[in-house]
Amino acid sequence: MATLQTTVEAGTPIEEKDAKVITEESTSDLESDSASARRPGSIWTLIGCALANFSDGYQQSLASSTNVVFNHLLTTKVYTSAIQTRISNALLVGSVIGIVVLGYTSDKFSRKGGMLFTSSPRPHGSHNMLWFLTIARGIAGVGVGGEYPSSAAAALEGSNEHFDNNRGPIQVLISTLMATSGAPICTFVYLASLLASNNNLKVAYHAIYSISIILPLFVILFRLKMQDGKLFQKSNFKKRHVPWVLVLRKYWLRLLGTSSAFFLYDFVNFPNSIMSAAIINSIVPGKNVRTVAVWQLILALFPVPGVLLGAWLVNRIGRKWTGVLGFGGYVVLGFIIGGCYEPLTTKSIPAFVVLYGLFQCLGHMGPGATIGLMSVESYPTAVRAMGYGISAGFGKAGAAIGTQAFTPIEAAAGKAATFYVAGGVGVLGTIIYCFLPEGRAVDLAIMDEEFERYMKEEGYVDKMGEESR
Repeated sequence: MATLQTTVEAGTPIEEKDAKVITEESTSDLESDSASARRPGSIWTLIGCALANFSDGYQQSLASSTNVVFNHLLTTKVYTSAIQTRISNALLVGSVIGIVVLGYTSDKFSRKGGMLFTSSPRPHGSHNMLWFLTIARGIAGVGVGGEYPSSAAAALEGSNEHFDNNRGPIQVLISTLMATSGAPICTFVYLASLLASNNNLKVAYHAIYSISIILPLFVILFRLKMQDGKLFQKSNFKKRHVPWVLVLRKYWLRLLGTSSAFFLYDFVNFPNSIMSAAIINSIVPGKNVRTVAVWQLILALFPVPGVLLGAWLVNRIGRKWTGVLGFGGYVVLGFIIGGCYEPLTTKSIPAFVVLYGLFQCLGHMGPGATIGLMSVESYPTAVRAMGYGISAGFGKAGAAIGTQAFTPIEAAAGKAATFYVAGGVGVLGTIIYCFLPEGRAVDLAIMDEEFERYMKEEGYVDKMGEESR
């Protein structure tokens, strides 16, 4: 009897107490069964997002090896710095379009539908081929960019359902680690093709682009089994209009912070990643393609342990301070490499590659591992993909501007100047990160409830989510 009295209200007839206890036990069993039934769908969601991010990382890293191939096959007279920048930027421009469009549609309709859409050329000739490649990479960029908001939101909501305490590390491993791993794999395929074909650049080119076509097909298979998260089913705008004014009024400062941090990180990271092979190609004696590819592979491996360290730190010291450490690394190593660029590249290529690798390692550990995570944790479920999409869109704009500015800065002020610029950007990034919200202890369900309550208080009368209709 004492047990029953602690379970239900005192003074209730014993029959009602027994019935209430049974009802509560039945409800608990149903919730447990429902959670168990949903778990496989969430796991498929996480796996699908991980594979998609790997595919996107591979697609982005293609530009690095492509620059080396065309520099040798077409020479710089045909493959000018302007064309090199245009091809490198094509994916980024397409990404901005994909991010903005899919960020909205993934919140408005479905995470699964958005990701299936994003999963959906090898030309010949010289000038026509280069234009065709530019257009093809731009189209691919729409899928790559659209992947970011839909995948980031779905992965966070899926991991939150079953692994809430570890959602931060899981998000970093699914997104940043998998995307980062695409670069060394792409470079390995390129190097292996050179070894197998006795440095035949045409064979290597076709090999890396063939893999890029196959990868999305595997992603689609996993996407078919995924499902929208429980949080999204409870709070969304599928059957109601988006109150843009209310959303911006509440989150404009947060949106400004995450967008600025995204912009600064991608402004440094993308041009340095894309142009890394070209930089190494310019300092290797004789420009031997196989030697360049070996150094390129070593350099591509450096960011991986950085991401793993970042995944460990986000729950230890928090998202904010992990990002501050990474941007601090940009400041220190950017000025060291810039100041010692001439002796490093003329007398000790291994030392240059190690310092360059550590530079990228710390970037991926800090803002690389945290800015995406902080962006999806900063906004409620109903506008999560849109909030992340706007932030990531500014990031890709920063990447495009950084890539466009990389060659002119290098030509006007010398190759060391690009590292000085990176160090200066690191200072700005560190300052901005100090003002970003820390999401380590945020309860996503409570955030959704607060958002719905806020809209109601401001006069927004539509009901909450699908289940309330």
